[in-house]
Amino acid sequence: MTRTFRSIWSVLISLFLIMIPIQFYLAGHGAMEGANVATHVGDKGIHITRTIMSTAWDPHSAFGTLMLLVSLLILLVALGARLPRRLLGMTAGLFVLMVIQAIVLGAFNDSSSTRWIAAIHPVNALVIIGLAIALMVRGREYLPIARFRPAVGEPVAAGS
Repeated sequence: MTRTFRSIWSVLISLFLIMIPIQFYLAGHGAMEGANVATHVGDKGIHITRTIMSTAWDPHSAFGTLMLLVSLLILLVALGARLPRRLLGMTAGLFVLMVIQAIVLGAFNDSSSTRWIAAIHPVNALVIIGLAIALMVRGREYLPIARFRPAVGEPVAAGS
């Protein structure tokens, strides 16, 4: 049963890594789609207005919530997988960073006096990427396909 949970954990980490570039795309889409430039010609000359539509960021926000839920599922599976302490701690750290990313940092974007805190959002995303890659590298031995490869240093049988 532990082997099954470890395989599921490793597959979920892989899924999480696949979700990251999708989330970056949605952020870029929100930034480009959400920036509307309007030009008005009035008696005082040309006036350019730039507005940001909050709905352009909705897919990024919704997908971030989905990633938070996946990170929670990864943590719950890790507990069932009885992972080594270091991997379990790193997995818990991934969940904590996702809570900070999805809930805490977004809450500071409401006021101009706290936007500097919200601006940590992309930096935290880079830390999340690094941690997810480290988890995948350390957990690749638990991938279901790893059972069909010889271990490092193990001789390959003739005829294989």
